[in-house]
Amino acid sequence: MAEKKERDVAQGRQRSRGYSSQAFTETRDAETTGLFHHVFMEDNGSCVDPAGASAPRLPEKNLGLHNLSSYLDNKMEECVAESKGSSQPLDPTTTGRIGPPEVILDILSNVGTLIMEPDRLGAASHSNFSTIKANSCVYKGKWVYEVMLGSKGVMQLGWCTLNCRFSQEEGVGDTPDSYAYDGSRLRKWNVRTFKYGEAWLTGDVISCAIDLDQGQVEFFRNGKSMGVAFTNVKTGPGYAYFPSFSLSMGENVHVNFGATPLKYP
Repeated sequence: MAEKKERDVAQGRQRSRGYSSQAFTETRDAETTGLFHHVFMEDNGSCVDPAGASAPRLPEKNLGLHNLSSYLDNKMEECVAESKGSSQPLDPTTTGRIGPPEVILDILSNVGTLIMEPDRLGAASHSNFSTIKANSCVYKGKWVYEVMLGSKGVMQLGWCTLNCRFSQEEGVGDTPDSYAYDGSRLRKWNVRTFKYGEAWLTGDVISCAIDLDQGQVEFFRNGKSMGVAFTNVKTGPGYAYFPSFSLSMGENVHVNFGATPLKYP
């Protein structure tokens, strides 16, 4: 997953990825327009400081659904403590994310029946409504991942927290603290649904972007922003967001978390 860069929505003009035109087009300082390039798989699951020291990592064999929530909370507290105690700024490519070095889809998290590609980056739904999330989450900064559409039917693409509980009737965006876009029905979803976005087609690339500094979620179709979809996204202790999506029967996608260059960086 990579960090967002600035894009102008007005008149369809393309700029670099991600901030909403309403909030950020007037900002021209180097820190904002330069923006760091977060690649989701660059973190090793620990908080890394400039001196190279890293916080202890809970062994994966001891990490399960019963203690994952407390682990995420503890990890976030460790990162905050390290950033406050460091005399130098933390490397932005190694902060804000929790998870293993290789970011893939977490087959233990899926609901419904999904046929997975060998690289665990592609999935096809073989049940009414199938949901899966990535094996890593983010809690600060600006992040984006890409979804390549292998079909054009009902799908809900976006972000969710660990506390979201899905079923074959409710997917990403149908529960609190999950946010999604569906280009088949031209809707955005966060418990309630509203008209949003453009109709998607097979072969489109949908960029799912989250700004955890401003509390916003935004979606792009083939590099063009469709506008900020959600504001007031909850952040802080207890809130870390996983890339996630839900697919209706027969729909399929392939995701890019940054292991290969983004098509629309």
